[in-house]
Amino acid sequence: MGVSKQSSGSLKTRVNICLNKLSDRDTLSMATNELEGIARALSSDDFVPFLNCISTTDSSEKSPVRRQCVRVFSILSAAHGDALSPHVSRMISAVLRRLRDPDSAVRAACVDAISSITTNVTQPPFSVILKPLVDALFQEQDSNAQMGVALCVSAAVDAAREVDASELRKLLPRVLKLIKKDCFKAKPSLLVLTGSIVDTCCVKNKSLLSSLVYTAVEFLSSEDWAARKAAADVLEKAAATADKDLAAEFKGSCVAALESRRFDKVKVTRETMNQALERWRDVPDVLEEVTSPKGSGSSCSSSGYSPVLVSRSVSADRGSVTPQFKKVTPTKSPVSSCSSTGRSQKSIVRNDQEKKPCTSNPNMPELRRNFRSRVVPFNFNSDDLDVGYGDSIHEKLGTQTEFEDLSLICDQLVQIENQQSTLLDILQKFIGSSQKGLNSLEKRVEGLEKVVDEMSQDLAIPGTWNYM
Repeated sequence: MGVSKQSSGSLKTRVNICLNKLSDRDTLSMATNELEGIARALSSDDFVPFLNCISTTDSSEKSPVRRQCVRVFSILSAAHGDALSPHVSRMISAVLRRLRDPDSAVRAACVDAISSITTNVTQPPFSVILKPLVDALFQEQDSNAQMGVALCVSAAVDAAREVDASELRKLLPRVLKLIKKDCFKAKPSLLVLTGSIVDTCCVKNKSLLSSLVYTAVEFLSSEDWAARKAAADVLEKAAATADKDLAAEFKGSCVAALESRRFDKVKVTRETMNQALERWRDVPDVLEEVTSPKGSGSSCSSSGYSPVLVSRSVSADRGSVTPQFKKVTPTKSPVSSCSSTGRSQKSIVRNDQEKKPCTSNPNMPELRRNFRSRVVPFNFNSDDLDVGYGDSIHEKLGTQTEFEDLSLICDQLVQIENQQSTLLDILQKFIGSSQKGLNSLEKRVEGLEKVVDEMSQDLAIPGTWNYM
């Protein structure tokens, strides 16, 4: 017992001497190496006194001392691993106390320490590390602490070998609500955390994905370039990990938002925007197709059903669309009626907001997504008409004039379809030329950036001014 106390006292003395040397710039490097050597050589009995010495430092100490006392947690975790499992909670608490530090280097050391602890100390459940961090995330009011704790949670999620995806999906809505509150100032850091959660767990809920995309798109126009970059990163990870059927429904809005921000004035943000844009362009389109009832074919049959193609734009009303015609049957036999009304089997496109799906232009994936098609049955069965059993055959089949009216309507619909196809082709050509113009402009901007960089390098060389 006496030997243990003597060893503990000797350890505290050595650690305190190192801490004092850290305050002096001349002995900083030597003290750092000595303190790290002590941390690596600790026995399990020395963990508690060593942690006591390291945790007692406060804001009155110089910045190098505060930074090294946090950094030593990373050294300790990497050297001893699961042997530190009983002390994880205490180490997390010590790191959290340093998150209010005004020195960004100290906060960065806190993030590294959390990452190292999560990576190397794996015996306790991940919730032991995550819970105190999440609690601090929703309680901190200091802007520095908010920034630090958000990055710490992000680092823990990224470094964890095994995480509970369901718990992270429960955490994500809370984070999205927190990011909209004015009391939380560190928006970019919270967006980084959002990206880490999305990258770790697949978003399978439509409402959750909708809230995620809406929040990220909103921050694409933030005045803070770090927030814009983090928001673009969130969208890129959402496109990569979300359920493809759900992601396809948001493809148009995400592509449009990223297209409008792809020429960001900050280079690193601009690159992230373009990476996210390419990722969303790769999301497959969804074409919904509902076939006719069983027994009906693609051509006229005895059932009397004729397939009618109704294109539906995502931005238009999602209600059911059913064209209305007079209940008229032709005066000819069923075989001849098939040939007479064959034009009605063509694609009938509504004249207001509906468009024909376009897949011919590879440069317009977002245009393809904006237009979906659905085949709905259009009943031409004369048995369903409200005609009395005792009526004459002439009355059942209708008059020739009514049939001609129906043919005229079909001709007009076909004409409308052709006109809209022509307009769509013109739109494709216009967007294609616009895309080429934007690509040319982007190349010119990159060229100008290179020229400016070369000029800056030339001006920075002292030899270029010797002639003066």
